[in-house]
Amino acid sequence: MKKKINRRNFIKKASIPVLGAAALSSFNVHASTITELNMVTSWPENFPGIGLGANRLAQRIENLSNKRIKVNVYSAGELVPPFGVFDAVSSGTADLYHSAEFYWGGKNKAYPFFAAVPFGMTAEEFNSWIYSGNGQLLWDELGSNFNIKHFLVGNTGSTLFGWFKNELNSLEDVSKLKIRSPGMGGDLLKTMGATSINIPGGEILQSLASGAIDAADWSNPVMDLAFGFYKVTNYCYYPDFKKPTVSISLGMNLDKWNSFDNEAKSIIEYACQSENQEMLSDFMYKEVVAIEKLRSLGVEFRQLPNDIVIEAKKNINGVLDNYTDTSLGKKIRDDYFQFLGLRTSYKDFDISNYLNFRKI
Repeated sequence: MKKKINRRNFIKKASIPVLGAAALSSFNVHASTITELNMVTSWPENFPGIGLGANRLAQRIENLSNKRIKVNVYSAGELVPPFGVFDAVSSGTADLYHSAEFYWGGKNKAYPFFAAVPFGMTAEEFNSWIYSGNGQLLWDELGSNFNIKHFLVGNTGSTLFGWFKNELNSLEDVSKLKIRSPGMGGDLLKTMGATSINIPGGEILQSLASGAIDAADWSNPVMDLAFGFYKVTNYCYYPDFKKPTVSISLGMNLDKWNSFDNEAKSIIEYACQSENQEMLSDFMYKEVVAIEKLRSLGVEFRQLPNDIVIEAKKNINGVLDNYTDTSLGKKIRDDYFQFLGLRTSYKDFDISNYLNFRKI
């Protein structure tokens, strides 16, 4: 799904439809014009799980539009750096980005609420907040400040706390860490004395191997296995309170989005919703096999010590306050936790009690 592009020309100007200027104003899937969209991603080429999800989404949009919309997918660094995709789409240099919103806290501190929140929502709860609550409206309001329309296009499901060269037995061990951990989770670790840094996924393994970092969190068992972290670390800790799940996002240049008619918009929205469900289902199907494979490779899985969790829970509100430095940020935080509180009040009747029955 990718056409060769001169990188210098790409940086100079946004993409344009291949056939006919009519596609710049209004799109009709029955028209004779074809619109090409360039998607830049934060993932290495053919990246397992998330990267393949970007490819699936591109193909889904093309198929649903009867090939009237063609999406070219570019991996991290092909046209822009992995953390440069937001600016590329905001400016119109690219049409779409496929990434995670906790990378954009420097643009607006509220963005990580749409990716992963420590002690926050599960994948299913987050989907419900976006699709049925106020989540999408608030996300759109945030994106409009940067000329971006946002979509939910995937979820990792349950994540691992991280991969460590040394044992993690106490709060004192946390204070000695130099760990790759982005967003709110990384800031939460800093309150316990850790040095938290953010580097692209494609650089984590080398950083662990070289000793530049002592530990790293990335994602779920499927992607962690694919990245080979077990080759350079001794321990893997679980579960992850920093980012209990990670939502994956599509950002679309708002001017480009507004140039489409309602039919084309519906196609894109449906494609995004379908891919969101497929990615989560795919990870859930594969994660058990991935865990067993990691065990066969000698990975030592350990449950996170309780004192670390207790200290993190004590510090979380102070961290979250740093992500609400604007009135919109406060509105997003309050709505997020109002919805989460609603779900928490339902705890006696939710799926967790049934899952406890399955352990009997």
